[in-house]
Amino acid sequence: MAASAVQFSGTWKHQHSQNLEAFMAALGTPPSMRTRSRGFEPKVEVKEHNNGWITWSTTFNGKTITNHFQLGSEFYEDTGDGKKRKVVYFWDKCQLVSVFKDWDGTGAPLTISRWMDGHNVMAEVNFRDVTLKRIYRKL
Repeated sequence: MAASAVQFSGTWKHQHSQNLEAFMAALGTPPSMRTRSRGFEPKVEVKEHNNGWITWSTTFNGKTITNHFQLGSEFYEDTGDGKKRKVVYFWDKCQLVSVFKDWDGTGAPLTISRWMDGHNVMAEVNFRDVTLKRIYRKL
């Protein structure tokens, strides 16, 4: 099957994270915020539009962040920490990949790879030498 955002269309609820604490520490997240974040269960809604645009909304802790983009086009994404960062989304085989070339102002990239595994979306987030793994289930 050819890669398409249609696979990801719908609403997805976070089920499990692996290595969240170490990942947040690598990002420089203060310990108090890491403690508060442990209980967050983000929900993601993805819509693919006829004109090739994708709408990606993430809701966590009562806050919703929505971004609109086209694959292969770099844009400024609103991120969960209230910043706007340059990112590009593209397909790599059957994985939807997003690359932030300079996540923290030092030139360190952050990469997210997402793929389908049965009824779940798997996400692997890499920053420096730390990997966060997340699982989302369709609602």
